[in-house]
Amino acid sequence: MSDHANARSRIGVGIVGAGADRGWAGVAHIPALKALDAFEIRAVSTTRIESARATAARLGVDLAFDTHQALVVRPEVDLVVVAVKVPEHARIVSDALAAGKMVYCEWPLARDQSEAEALERLARGQGLRTIVGLQGGLHPPIRFLRDLVRQGAIGTPLSTSIRAHPTEDMWVGRYNPPFEFMARAEHGATFLSIALGHALEPLARVLGPFESLSAVVANRRGDGVRLSDGAPLPKDTPDEIVVAGVLEGGIVASLHYSAGQPAGPAMVWEIQGTEGSLRVETASGYVHFGDLAIAFRRGREPVQQLQVPPAYAASDLPIGAAAAGVARLYAQFAADIRDGTDEAPDFAVALDHHRVLDAIARSAMSGRRERHLLHADPPPTASEQPPAPTGG
Repeated sequence: MSDHANARSRIGVGIVGAGADRGWAGVAHIPALKALDAFEIRAVSTTRIESARATAARLGVDLAFDTHQALVVRPEVDLVVVAVKVPEHARIVSDALAAGKMVYCEWPLARDQSEAEALERLARGQGLRTIVGLQGGLHPPIRFLRDLVRQGAIGTPLSTSIRAHPTEDMWVGRYNPPFEFMARAEHGATFLSIALGHALEPLARVLGPFESLSAVVANRRGDGVRLSDGAPLPKDTPDEIVVAGVLEGGIVASLHYSAGQPAGPAMVWEIQGTEGSLRVETASGYVHFGDLAIAFRRGREPVQQLQVPPAYAASDLPIGAAAAGVARLYAQFAADIRDGTDEAPDFAVALDHHRVLDAIARSAMSGRRERHLLHADPPPTASEQPPAPTGG
């Protein structure tokens, strides 16, 4: 195939939020896309045309814009990547879908369940493929764990627990300027939605989703501080989360996410079964990326330290860990388009996890158990409308 024909066959990507100097797009999306032959970056946008042009020049891209509306209507763009702050997701995603474009939106998909439902409904109504940035389910150690459980290595799963201590400054209330918006729960980018929310996808892939739960959610550290000047910053987001519930199939589950420095491993995930157990540890505090140490015990036999077989990471690219996780999502998305499959997590998967997050918040507020989480809401009536596109 000629270079020209190959370029035409690639998925044309437009990145909203592709700043030249910093941000998740530069750390993860751009290296991932540049490493994959199935994609070609064709357009970028930021809130400042100077920044957009600088990024475009660095990438060798012709199209640079200072509004997302100008980007999503371009015929060169097949897939719009939304890599901006969570409060901006709904407007940008709805405009991209209204323009008939496939969308990759970072997690969380939206500020809450209601917004997520509207975006999922719009994508489904348009018949457009989507991706949400929940890369943890495709992480090689997670795929290996899922196969171990499915192959009966521990017998029938009985229970599971995750205790995690993500240590970033913002979780304990210390905010650099780009992250100050995360001090307010209304913006949807919290310890609950991000730190715990990312864990829901690996948990569901390995053992299944929550069927019912009870929760305690607390802001034990009080207000935060702005690191730019040391001034106090009002904070109403949690730093302690405890969830106890039952997964699909009756597996008893508990999650405790606690912000701050641990005295041991930053994350420990244990799975008990009728014939054995698994223990997963990581220094990162997150289960969805990074190196995971896996220990396995069958009955009363000695504990074994398991290595993830090389085949699980055989297709990984020589790029950083953050970019590699995003690259797996893009590669799976391209394979889904090619093969007619749907393995990459889409907006429907995102909505399932938003339902769990909202159930956690409701339970914490009411003190009551939330049930029947596996059953989706009834289809929308004809009077229900998706978010109105803003146009351009």
